[in-house]
Amino acid sequence: MGWIFLANVISSLAVLACLVPWMRVGKVVCDFSLLRSMVRYSWPLLVLGVAGNLSQGMGQLIIPYIFPDNVEAARTMVGLYGANIKIAVVMMMFTQAFRYAYEPFIFSKAERMGEDKTQAYCDAMKFFVVFGLAIFLGVMYFLPVIKHFIAPSYWEGLRVVPIMMIADLCFGVYFNLSLWYKLTDRTIWGMYLSLLGFVLMLAGNLILVPMIGIPDGYMGSAWAALISYASIMAVSYLLGRKYYPIPYPMRRMGLYTLLAAALWGIGALCEFPYAMLGTYTIRLLLLALYIMVVGYYEPVPLLSPALRRLLQKIAR
Repeated sequence: MGWIFLANVISSLAVLACLVPWMRVGKVVCDFSLLRSMVRYSWPLLVLGVAGNLSQGMGQLIIPYIFPDNVEAARTMVGLYGANIKIAVVMMMFTQAFRYAYEPFIFSKAERMGEDKTQAYCDAMKFFVVFGLAIFLGVMYFLPVIKHFIAPSYWEGLRVVPIMMIADLCFGVYFNLSLWYKLTDRTIWGMYLSLLGFVLMLAGNLILVPMIGIPDGYMGSAWAALISYASIMAVSYLLGRKYYPIPYPMRRMGLYTLLAAALWGIGALCEFPYAMLGTYTIRLLLLALYIMVVGYYEPVPLLSPALRRLLQKIAR
C-alpha cells in the first residue's frame, strides 16, 4: 500500500518540477484584500472536493457497515463493485482530462464579452456529450473484450458498468454546468450541490444496498451513484438558468442521447455468442453510424471537408 502513496508523491513532485521554469520570485507583498477574496471564493471548493471524493468512494466504504454480520459477503460485494467500476472509470478519465482543459478555457473566455463567449460554452457542452456518448457506446459494444482487464472471478459484476458509466457521464455534464457558479463568484452553491450529492449518495446506499441484499447489494451503490449525479446535474442546470443563463442546445443533445440509447439497445440484441466476429462487425458499424450522424450535423474538426460532403451524400 505504501508504494501507492510514494507513486503519488513522485507524481506531484514531477508536476512541481515542470512548473519551476514559470516561477518568478520577487518582492513578496501580501495583499490582504485579495487574500480575503481568494479565501471567500475557494473555501467552498475545498468542501466541494472533500464531499465529492467521499461520494465517489461511498459504495466501497459503506457496504461493510451495512452487513456487519456477514463480513465475507460484504468483502465479496466490495470486491465485485470495485473491480468493475475500474472499467467504467474510462468515462471518469475522459471527464478529468476535459476538466484540465476546460477550466482555463472558460476563465479565458470569461474575460471576453459577447455572443462568441456564450457560443463557446454551448459548443463545449455539446461536444462533451457527443464524445461521452461515443465512449459509452465503444465500451459497451466491446465489453466482452474489455472485461479481460479484470479477473474472470469478477465478471458477474459487469452489470454495474453501464450504470456507472451513465452516472459518470451525468457527473461530467454537471461539471460543465458548474461554470455558472464559478463565473459569478457563487462557489457556495457548488458546495451546496456537492453536499446534496453526498447526502443522496449516502441515503441511496443505506436504502438500496440492504433492499437488494446479498449477493447483489453492490448494485444498490451503482444506482445510488446514478441517482445522486443525475439529481445534482438537474438542480445545477435549473439554478444556472436563473443566475447565469446559457442557451445550451438541449434538443440536439437530447436527440444524440436517444440515438446512442437506441444504438446501444440494437447492439445488445446483436450479440451472437458463437459468432463474435459478426457481433463486433455489426457493433462497429453501429458505432460508425453514430459518428456519421454526428459528423453530418456537427462541424467535427476530425472530419475533412471532402469526408463531410461524402457523409452528407450518403445521408441523403
